[in-house]
Amino acid sequence: MRPFSRLRPRQSSLEIEFRAHGGFVARPASARNSRSFTLVEVLVTLALLLVILVAVMQFMSMIEQAWQSAAADPYAEAQNAFEALAQNLATATLEPYQDYADTNGAFRTNSAFIPDHLARRSDLDFVCGPGAGTNGLLTASGRTTSGSGVFFLAPGGYTQTYAHEGMERLFNAMGYFVEFGDDTTAPGFILPQTHSWRWRLKEILQPSESLQIFATANSSNWIQQVVPPGAAAPVLAENVILLLVLPERAANDSGPALAPAFSYDSRDTTNLLTLHQLPPRLILVLVAIDPVSAQRLAAQNGSNPPPLVSAGLFQQAAQLNADLATLDGTLTAQKIDHRIFQREILLPASSWSDTPSPP
Repeated sequence: MRPFSRLRPRQSSLEIEFRAHGGFVARPASARNSRSFTLVEVLVTLALLLVILVAVMQFMSMIEQAWQSAAADPYAEAQNAFEALAQNLATATLEPYQDYADTNGAFRTNSAFIPDHLARRSDLDFVCGPGAGTNGLLTASGRTTSGSGVFFLAPGGYTQTYAHEGMERLFNAMGYFVEFGDDTTAPGFILPQTHSWRWRLKEILQPSESLQIFATANSSNWIQQVVPPGAAAPVLAENVILLLVLPERAANDSGPALAPAFSYDSRDTTNLLTLHQLPPRLILVLVAIDPVSAQRLAAQNGSNPPPLVSAGLFQQAAQLNADLATLDGTLTAQKIDHRIFQREILLPASSWSDTPSPP
């Protein structure tokens, strides 16, 4: 006989369960584990958790790379602004149509109107040109600007009325220009003694319900309504020192220049060729400097705009490339790190004709 200490009790397939009112009841031992997870279920769960974990890690890695890229590239903001501006300009439209005009080229305004001939007409506007100067687009607003301003209408679908949301073809007035000034976005109670004097690319986006283009007779009045004096304009990008918009003919069109001095106004009644016409393409140029150089210039000049772009540059469209080379050399000589963005933009909504609108 084996020693008592080495004896093992026989395992029973039954377990004894005590119930308060029913005494002891025997039940199978396997019933105790009937609610447990099987090995297959555990493996499937772990596999799903692993897939989710991998996806989350990849997403976090992409975010980290994006942040590192933005931190490493001082021109990332300017690049994004340039892309947004180019994309919006490509959607510009005038929606021209034919309407009856009288012998003087005027359209119907009252019941005494006598039609004489059909003429090209548009209720919208496309205008670009120097922002400063005697006839500058933004001179009346009292702003310190650099290079061109551009104002147009496009189906952006932006609205501030809930009932109009989702209507993607609603027209919006859009405008872009470069302005020098202080940072007015921070509340006054946050570091009120600090200043950030910079050149900045500003963006105007007017909702559909606020459009005044149909109530203004000319481009000048319309721009003053879109950019009223003293009104703050949202910043699209910091440290942009120059914006140029040059309307041009199609690449295979050798006709005379549409904007020899960078100015174009589709409502200019003295230019019957461009009247109510959208140019076939644009040359878009944006020049940005790095934040370190901008901070150094702000410390040197304070509230005075640093003279980075000579007044003699960008007066004639034919000298665009030569003037850009001159500006590049000037900034390099001043040890100002910078980048020049340049692109040709086609305007699909243009239906250009060399036939002037009849007077």
